[in-house]
Amino acid sequence: MIHEDNDMLDRSETPEGTTMPAGDDRIAELEREIAEWKDQYVRSKAETENIRRRSTLREQELISYASEHLITKMLPVLDDLHAAVEAARTSTDAEAIRAGVEMIYNKAVRIFEEAGVRTIDAGVGQPFNVEVHEALMHMPNDVHPEGAVIQEVQRGYKLHDKVIRHTKVITSAGKDA
Repeated sequence: MIHEDNDMLDRSETPEGTTMPAGDDRIAELEREIAEWKDQYVRSKAETENIRRRSTLREQELISYASEHLITKMLPVLDDLHAAVEAARTSTDAEAIRAGVEMIYNKAVRIFEEAGVRTIDAGVGQPFNVEVHEALMHMPNDVHPEGAVIQEVQRGYKLHDKVIRHTKVITSAGKDA
């Protein structure tokens, strides 16, 4: 009878009528499941870290080489400037040098325009606009009203719709300043 009671404890009936494994077998089975889940977790965590690391490396690479296309297009301009400097050392024809430099300048402008870079019009005579201008000086002026742009000191540029360098200007302080 005692032996039968122990056997009853080891192999109890489930509601579906199937027998469950003995206690030690069930513990071993659960430990195997836990080990499998832990292994899957560790592998998933390692895979996530690898993805994060590869993503960070890819991002750094993109940042490092983002300008490669533009630089590659600008190399001929650099070559032309080098040739112009060499020619200027030996040539006495200032007009030919000027014409050559102007051609190089126009080539550079085309490359920048293809990349989406545009010159910001200084708007001489127009009101100062903080979104595109940087005022360097405020001077008396008989021609333009106070706050108007009277001179462009350095060109400004936009990359598509974003100002990447404000136009540096001198503004009018008006007639009586």
